[in-house]
Formats: sequence, structure tokens, C-alpha cells
Amino acid sequence: MWQNWHQPGAMMGYDGGGWFWGMAFHGLSAILFIAVLAVVLTLLFRWLGAGHQPHSATPSHNSALDILKARYARGEIDRDDYLQRKADMS
Repeated sequence: MWQNWHQPGAMMGYDGGGWFWGMAFHGLSAILFIAVLAVVLTLLFRWLGAGHQPHSATPSHNSALDILKARYARGEIDRDDYLQRKADMS
């Protein structure tokens, strides 16, 4: 053991090539970790954002009466017109 101290790299734990594979493994595992993290975050953001996007397959929640009420509330139609159109819908 004492005779190996004069060898180049002996103080650094050089064992003839094992350090290379160790560093390569750690580098590849770091890249793999970052890739998995990116995929997980992408899927998470898509899943959380899905609740805020309107779906084209779902029917509209605004009925004709709701639209008529909104137009009357905005002042686009007067009371007589509102009542006439409401009676026509029933």
C-alpha cells in the first residue's frame, strides 16, 4: 500500500479506469433525471391547464333565454322587445 503513493493519481483514488465509468454514469443519470423532470412538469402543466380550456364537444351553457336576459341587461333591447321575445320562446 505505501509503495503506491508515488504512482501518478494514487492520491486521487485512480484505479485504472473505474473513475471514468463512474463519472459517465453520474453524467448520464443527471441527464436522465432532467429529462424525466421535464416530462413530468410538462404533463403536470397540461393536466392542470386542461380544466381551463373550453371543450368544443360540450354544448354551450348559454341558453337562448340567458342570451336574451343578457341583451336586455346591457340595454341592447327594450322591455317590450324583451317580453315579446321571451313569450315567443315559451
